[in-house]
Amino acid sequence: MLSWRWKVESVSLPIVLYLLLVETTSEPSFAVGYKDELRVDSEVVVFRALMSWVEEDKAHKMTNLQGLLQIVRFPLMSPAELEEVEGCSLLRRNAEGREALQIARKLLKGNQKVTGCKPRTPNQVLVLVGGDSVNDNFERREPNRSLWFAQRFLRGEGLIRTIEWEPLVQLPEPPRLRHCVCVLDNCLYILGGRKYYGKLDILKSVVRFSPAQGQWECLPDMASPRDYFAAVCWRGKVFVLGGNRDDTNYLDSVEYYTPEDNTWRSAHPLDTPICGHAAATLDGEIFISGGCDSHLRCLPSLWHYDPVYGCSNRAPMASGAGRAGHVMLAVRNQLVVAGGLQPLQVGFGDQLQCEAYDVMQNRWMPLPPLPRPHLSPAATSLDGMLYVLGGSSSDSGYDTPWVYRYDPQDKFWDKLGTMPRAYADLAACMLQLPISLRG
Repeated sequence: MLSWRWKVESVSLPIVLYLLLVETTSEPSFAVGYKDELRVDSEVVVFRALMSWVEEDKAHKMTNLQGLLQIVRFPLMSPAELEEVEGCSLLRRNAEGREALQIARKLLKGNQKVTGCKPRTPNQVLVLVGGDSVNDNFERREPNRSLWFAQRFLRGEGLIRTIEWEPLVQLPEPPRLRHCVCVLDNCLYILGGRKYYGKLDILKSVVRFSPAQGQWECLPDMASPRDYFAAVCWRGKVFVLGGNRDDTNYLDSVEYYTPEDNTWRSAHPLDTPICGHAAATLDGEIFISGGCDSHLRCLPSLWHYDPVYGCSNRAPMASGAGRAGHVMLAVRNQLVVAGGLQPLQVGFGDQLQCEAYDVMQNRWMPLPPLPRPHLSPAATSLDGMLYVLGGSSSDSGYDTPWVYRYDPQDKFWDKLGTMPRAYADLAACMLQLPISLRG
């Protein structure tokens, strides 16, 4: 009998499942199928492996079918994969499979709520969302509707690095820049931003993309249009905090969206109206750093935010007199801050210094500086490392196409390559994509 002490994390899920089931002679335990860390290209592979095991000896194994089907995460499947489930003769001919058939049919018709279904994490890919860039003729800046994903990170001779990008989907109209994204239950939320460069072009609309279904959905508008704001997912809700309303008035308001009832509600406001700040969650708490206030002062502040009680001060950032247009993410039990700009004696300049906040000690520690300026870049994290993408330079005004990854263990910024083009005011995230979208 296969030992449960065997380390299965580095072996493909179908092989582990198959070996486990074949070698088990007594009543099987299927805990391995619930593993989030096991490597599987698509959830339909799990379904096929389980069905193959039952088919080998239906007389003795059919009693396990209903329990096996509870392992399968049907909401992660594409429509084509759900149709395969619906057409499975083993399910159609046996009462034990009827519940799974009903789930697949409801998902195909869009009648099944998709909540609380966690993707198996190793299959996440880096996704770029929106932003703007100089057009091909170098005549003007243009917002874009593109979503790209990183198919592969390639390492050539010497210092040569390349990222192989593939188009994912197009944003529904309008294009977006200076927006925010959040990922909740492997659905991508794209919030606010602006569609062009006038003060009336700031958006309060929200769309959601389901990779499993390959479909976009328009959600209720936020109460206020906002760009240069911050957003986090917290306790199953999507929070938007502060931002710029109309290029004259900044916001202190906080709203949150609840997927279960498809509704936006107000939370406790921030202590001051700000834009160009950053927010992140760490250990189940929300933190907000930096930004500019309504007097265009660049702030060094760090706040702990509670939706009921509001902001409480923490130790201010230590690098420079303030920071805005930066990123902040939780990386290995610390808040890492990178990029943006800082106030100078006259005007503002690029901020290359990076730092990390230790929550337990309430203090900041210096990190290696960014090799290049990244003002209003995108950022995301995976496997305990921070990815910073694109943005621009406050000093030169030029956009940067570069993608850097910071490894806290090596304390080093690694240049991975370039984006499809030099985007600024973009957003990024990690998503699990089905094979049908990865080509």
